Amino acid sequence: MKRTIKIFSLFIGLLALVFSCTKDEINVAALTDFPPGIISIFPANNSKVVIGDFDIRVEFADGLSSPLSTATVTLSDDFGNQLASETKSLSGTTDSLVIPGSTFSAELLGPGVYNISISVTDTKGQETKRDTKFEISLLPFAANNNEMYLSGPFNAWGSTQMELVADYTWEAIVDLQGGEWKLKNTVDWMVDWGDPQCDGVVEVTSGGGPNTPAGCAPSGEVRFRFNDQTLAYTMSPLVEFATNISGLYLLGTFNEFSGDEYSFSLVADNTWVLPEVLLKTGDKFKFAEYSSFMGRNWGDAEGDGVAEEFGDNIEFTESDAIYKVVFNDKTLEYSFEFVRGLFPDQLFLVGGLAAHGAWTPGNAIPFMKVGDGVFEVYAPAETGQGFKFLEVRDWAGDWGIDPANPGFIIQEGEQDAMVSENGFYQIRIDFNDKSATFTKTEWGLIGDATPGGWADDTNMTFQNDFEWTITLDLTAAKIKFRANDGWDINFGDDNADGSLEAGGSDISVPEAGNYTVTMKLYPEGYTYDLIKN
Repeated sequence: MKRTIKIFSLFIGLLALVFSCTKDEINVAALTDFPPGIISIFPANNSKVVIGDFDIRVEFADGLSSPLSTATVTLSDDFGNQLASETKSLSGTTDSLVIPGSTFSAELLGPGVYNISISVTDTKGQETKRDTKFEISLLPFAANNNEMYLSGPFNAWGSTQMELVADYTWEAIVDLQGGEWKLKNTVDWMVDWGDPQCDGVVEVTSGGGPNTPAGCAPSGEVRFRFNDQTLAYTMSPLVEFATNISGLYLLGTFNEFSGDEYSFSLVADNTWVLPEVLLKTGDKFKFAEYSSFMGRNWGDAEGDGVAEEFGDNIEFTESDAIYKVVFNDKTLEYSFEFVRGLFPDQLFLVGGLAAHGAWTPGNAIPFMKVGDGVFEVYAPAETGQGFKFLEVRDWAGDWGIDPANPGFIIQEGEQDAMVSENGFYQIRIDFNDKSATFTKTEWGLIGDATPGGWADDTNMTFQNDFEWTITLDLTAAKIKFRANDGWDINFGDDNADGSLEAGGSDISVPEAGNYTVTMKLYPEGYTYDLIKN
């Protein structure tokens, strides 16, 4: 429709040019002779109208040399049944055709898809045709979607339903807790939208596109409104709090004293909160009204918890960790609250894994903690099936792969981890250097009790989600389990108790015979069975 209007505007401009010049200079007939155009249609193509009475209206335009002649507009249902048809003689360069709702009992039409066929001709017999469709909806107002939801860490990436409160306008009262969020039009993520630029207009992010980043929403309840026609949204606090400043940011050595990454939210009168920030011993910083030092800023040379305007940098003296920061813009008091250490005590695997094919955090697979900040898990994985890492069995503190450095993890989303081929993998996450390694493993049995001795592995067979097995003849000697015919990854039993330890002691076979040997690399613990048949 916008293109047609632009063409018509160009036509008017050309007419002005015609009348400002002589006929010898411009061929008027050529400039004003074109097929008839359709300026607007109501209901618009692919739009929704509320169930009830409505008219069908089509507007046309044409040139002076070939004015409008006739138009026919036909309404039919999605099964091809004709409901109304109107033919009208037109005249001039602009005209319209209206089919009143009373002629086809518009208020009695049920919800569903309907079609409008349009044909218009001009006095030279030039013809334009168009077919469009629209939907009659049971919604209380016009909208492009039948439902709308908000999702994010605040509801464990669930579905907070929004209400249609005006044409194309969806609303929810919600506390986004200053975290990431997305909009979606079904519970199961058929289409979703995010605002990666944090500019107040969302874009389609279906299929794993970026979330709206943390900091694009305040903490505390807001009235969230979204227009599914313009894709613009607003957030207004339910309660207006007193404040002496327009905003608050933490600027320090960790962000080169510039940027809006660490933005506070006003949560009560004069009280600003930054939910999470990594602070390390020796970090220096200030509180600033803007994301640079263009406005006022506050430091604290004495380190007594009360800031001074334009004071010296604050030096952090506590241990390295994630902290919550609170600042009062009236008293200038500030405080730090420990949230969690740099290294999580536990880690979980979630995603489209062969073992647990769902993105439900409650079903996430636990990692084994094998060192300070180091976790590993053995699990089958498939190409095209991404996965992520959770600090708890919900979406708070989730980790994905850094798009710029695929061998490393980065917090709060980013892209899914992937493997390049199907297989059984050792997945190892090291928070000391933020590295992520995915090692495909084929397992075998080795030792002087096996047919191949200590030189050749006897291959085992993948049994199920976490088990490998083999049936073979063994002598009364020693065995171990190892991956990929090498010693980089191997298991033994230090305590002869049926538990496996990485690089552990050789396992004794008590007597010669035919055995079924099963290695179980379950997340809850690594064990094996040595059963004589």
